[in-house]
Amino acid sequence: MHSTAPWQPSDIEDYKRFYSAPADLSSLVSSDISQDFVALWSDQAGCVSVPRHTTFVLVRGLFGGWMPGHFAAPCKRLRQAGFSLHIANSNAAGTISDNANLIGRDLERHIPSQHQIIFLCHSKGGLDTLAMLARFPHLMARTSAIVLCQTPRAGCPVLESVLLNAFRSSYSSRIQAIRERIASATISMLRARAACLDLTGENLARWIARLDAVPCPCPLISVASWSQQPSAILDSQHGRMQQIWPGRAHDGLFLLESMIWPTGKQVLLAEIDHSQPTVGGAQFDHGRFWLALARLAIKNTLSNHSTPVTNK
Repeated sequence: MHSTAPWQPSDIEDYKRFYSAPADLSSLVSSDISQDFVALWSDQAGCVSVPRHTTFVLVRGLFGGWMPGHFAAPCKRLRQAGFSLHIANSNAAGTISDNANLIGRDLERHIPSQHQIIFLCHSKGGLDTLAMLARFPHLMARTSAIVLCQTPRAGCPVLESVLLNAFRSSYSSRIQAIRERIASATISMLRARAACLDLTGENLARWIARLDAVPCPCPLISVASWSQQPSAILDSQHGRMQQIWPGRAHDGLFLLESMIWPTGKQVLLAEIDHSQPTVGGAQFDHGRFWLALARLAIKNTLSNHSTPVTNK
């Protein structure tokens, strides 16, 4: 059961106490700035000024637009803090390629031409955003920072099981196999099969190779997390993940190590499952979470460029 206490940042290394086959993260993490996040979460670093002429763009992940209250609390918290904010137009069941075009055209129409852009992306939304920036270099030139929260570099084992019949030997019962066939049919009925396949095995590997080949001139921050318990039924498949990869740390959909990007800086956090950053749950303050990430992006932008700021 989840603790009744509100979530607070804790040592990422705690996962070694709960998982019998912990990954070695030391070789993957190029620059760990988790303590900077903790300081901003706790307001120990003081107020970070909101940049003038900068729009923060939130980008939803797969099925995000279909989830009630998705990004509602973060939007409220960021606007209260004085941030100029826009939620990118993307298709909840769109492929990486389709959403790249949707997001790019949307930003061309709605972001003032004199504004810089800082992206705050969840899950597949990070892949959509990076693909968009590769196609819209003039938007890349206006990008001050990119935050990727739980954005994967390796396939989702649950989707590989449902759509590609992988990991059959890990089924605990015939009923489980039937449930996954129903899930596969449902995904097809929702016309989401192509988008889900983007997050599996070789398909995602091809996308990652293409995205890695595009230089990113601005600060990139990736957030990886693990959790023991789900906070949502549809977006946190802890039981299935434990069957597929027993003893491996994960957030309910992706292995911990697959959410760490080899370039840029990393924030590593404990006890956040895949749905919590966007819809909350289990006493997780997701509005405060994204406010800390937005301020972290500003801090890293200011350390790389001279950006005019104003207090609000």
